[in-house]
Formats: sequence, structure tokens, C-alpha cells
Amino acid sequence: MKIQKRHFVLLLLLILTLSLLSCKSGQSNEENTVTEVTKTDDYELLRNPAKAPQRMSEDLSGRVIVLSETDFEERITQLNNPKGFQYKGQTPCIVLLHTFRCAPSTTQAEIMNDLAPEFKGKVIFYKIDLDRARGLVKDFKVKRTPVILYFKPHEAIKSTVGQLNPDELRNAIEKYLLNP
Repeated sequence: MKIQKRHFVLLLLLILTLSLLSCKSGQSNEENTVTEVTKTDDYELLRNPAKAPQRMSEDLSGRVIVLSETDFEERITQLNNPKGFQYKGQTPCIVLLHTFRCAPSTTQAEIMNDLAPEFKGKVIFYKIDLDRARGLVKDFKVKRTPVILYFKPHEAIKSTVGQLNPDELRNAIEKYLLNP
């Protein structure tokens, strides 16, 4: 019996050690490319703008792009515009407003990560952590998360509240962004 307990404790220590090592290896270092930094830590570019690539007008890469509130106003729409929210882009986009402490928001972010490559070149995918963008909570009157905003040039903003499964999200994108 003592041998089994000792093996169990050793196995547990080995698992903990491996998990700690994998967490440390997931951290970005100076030699990483922007793509690797984005995969390991979505907010690294916000904390260290020097690592950011030269800003492109629109990113049609088929990945989910993390925005700050300032980036949102630069790329999507101005918040305090007397004419209302007017989309600045030419390519339709989807914006996930989420928080990390909300399980449905986390799941929705994963679903968006999976779907983004499917719409590469047709729809731009963004996400914003509302804990870092309090102005958006007020301006879009967010009461619960996740909220998905659909922006299409020269059209009113559409939105959905609550988690959508992949088929529901795909249908919403087709309905709100890709149909004439």
C-alpha cells in the first residue's frame, strides 16, 4: 500500500512539474513572430506596442484580432459620434464583446477562433475584453455577455446576446453580413 501511495505522489508531482513547464514555455520571448505572440498571449501586443506589426487598413487573414478600446474606435466606429455608430471599414466584420470570467464568453471566443478561417477574406473577426474597454459597456449598453456586433458598410449595426453554437454563428454571419 505504501508503494502505491508513493507512486501516486510521484506521478502527481511529475504532472504538476510538466504543467508548470508548459505554462512557462507558452510565454512569449523577444524572438517570437507576431503570429506566435498572438497565439500564446492575445494581449501581448497591447502591453508591448513595439512588437506590433505595421498597421494595415484591414486584416483579412482569417484570424481573430484582439482590439483595445482605442483600436475599436480607429478600426470600427467612433463612440462619441453625433451621427451615431458608423462602420469605418470596407469589409464586413464581427466583434465579440466578452469577459474572461464568463464561461459562455470564453466558449464563444473559441468558436470564433474555429470559424474565422472559414470566412477568410470575406469577414474580419475581432474580440474585445470588456474589462479593458469600459466605455464600450456604457455605449453599447451591455448588460450580459457575450455580445456579438455585426458591422457592414453603410448599414445599421446588428447584434446578438448570449452564446451561439457554430451553426447559429455561421447563419448569423451569412444573414447579417454576407447577404445583400
